[in-house]
Amino acid sequence: MSQFPQLSQIDCVVSDLDGTLLNADHQISENAIKSIQALVEQGVVFMLATGRHYQDVHGLMQKLGVEMCLITSNGARVHSDCGKLLYHNAMPAHLVAEVIRLSRGFCVHRNLYQNENWWVEEPHEELLAIHASSGFSYRFCDFDSLLLNDVDKLYFNAGHDELLKLEKALQKSLGDQLCITFTSPEYLEVMNLGVSKAQALAQRFIERDICPTRVLALGDGMNDIEMLNLVGHRVVMDNASERVKSMVDHAIGGFANHNDGVALCLQRLLASKA
Repeated sequence: MSQFPQLSQIDCVVSDLDGTLLNADHQISENAIKSIQALVEQGVVFMLATGRHYQDVHGLMQKLGVEMCLITSNGARVHSDCGKLLYHNAMPAHLVAEVIRLSRGFCVHRNLYQNENWWVEEPHEELLAIHASSGFSYRFCDFDSLLLNDVDKLYFNAGHDELLKLEKALQKSLGDQLCITFTSPEYLEVMNLGVSKAQALAQRFIERDICPTRVLALGDGMNDIEMLNLVGHRVVMDNASERVKSMVDHAIGGFANHNDGVALCLQRLLASKA
């Protein structure tokens, strides 16, 4: 287990959302909001890195009351503090079409992020409720009639066993052309090759002259592993799977999203100020 850092050792904090900053009800606590604001007041850069859509995260950012860089769709899009699109890595349309074709026949709920839209073919009220706090919601369409340009990602929600079957089919046909990853046992996501939170973060660090060894990152999912291993201080949430925990070196533990773990972590960091 790695030693917890002092505030003087940290220039930037990066947090995942679901399973990390968001609690079990997919909300940001008042304690977390106040802790983030206090951290920024101390001159520490704060960023969000998530699989969620930009429109979704922008709504959550407004509740935090601080400007920040937003890495969304697992790194397919990056927006600046003032909302300017800095980076976009969309999937080629012919590969989107192939993913749609290959995923037919599986018992999964299919979702597609394209420009400002979250497209689905059928309702999923539990999934919609996860995004209620930001006001972001899906729209219905027939995927076969959709123009497939500017697609950031597709993701699939189902039981893990069914998603494993789909992952095998996608990896066999497209594994060398797309990034295919689980974010949790119930969510399988597909992005363009090279898309990841870590890749997007590394570029931001260069642009802002931030040394990765002076960064603390928090996450819980498979899509957080590269990001966590990129930085000098790694908080793997206690609610993360054992697989995730085993794949992050020298991690800091002791914080869970259902116990307001990000707020507790930041409060401990702030309390270390000399």
